[in-house]
Amino acid sequence: MAELILEPFSAVQRWTLPQAGAPPEAILKDFLEAMARNCQASGECVIGHIKALVLFPDHGYLRVSVVAAHLPATIDGAAPPGCTSLEVTLNVLVYGLERGRIEQITQQTARQVAGKWHLEIS
Repeated sequence: MAELILEPFSAVQRWTLPQAGAPPEAILKDFLEAMARNCQASGECVIGHIKALVLFPDHGYLRVSVVAAHLPATIDGAAPPGCTSLEVTLNVLVYGLERGRIEQITQQTARQVAGKWHLEIS
């Protein structure tokens, strides 16, 4: 395999969740697993680490990460009950994809997940 480039990508996304619905943990897990699959489908690449981190005012946190398209995401922490707003810090380390392509995949995946779960992501 030829040497793969690494152009890390990070972003902050604001998520607005419906009042009643799936827990934020399940939605973020779905989002990161879809990110990994979409990166893998975009060409020759190796997923280093895709991580989402949400910090809450009560000093709690929610961290979700994935390291391969064929493995489930791991979850650490939890959103407080009734949480309908998240500020998600996303870090994407994928070898072999240019930063611009990773940004496109991130936006595409956000649109897919927003439609599926009926939420807003900006």
